[in-house]
Amino acid sequence: MKKLLCAIFVLVASFVYSQDVTVLQINAEWNKRNNYDLSNITGATVKFSYLKDQPKEVQNSIMAVPVIVIMDKTGRVRMQFVADISLKIKATNMEIQYAIDNIKRPRRASSN
Repeated sequence: MKKLLCAIFVLVASFVYSQDVTVLQINAEWNKRNNYDLSNITGATVKFSYLKDQPKEVQNSIMAVPVIVIMDKTGRVRMQFVADISLKIKATNMEIQYAIDNIKRPRRASSN
């Protein structure tokens, strides 16, 4: 019984302290027909914004639209999916979900 209770406590603690992940899609208004459907993404906050609404330094750093940026709770960019020459993102929803799940996975403490 103690082992079961301990396992439940560990699972609840890891759920409570899991990282918050944000998925931000940035696109241009003229390219809105190539918006990526992120409605099936789970475990993250999904946001959308137009390139023109971003600060100048962000606008200058984006080379192609649309772009999907995955950030952790500190706002650090952990992964990006960028459109190719066709102005479409070729990544699948499964690849994006896998990246989110990897970010949320708790890290094991080093023994060194």
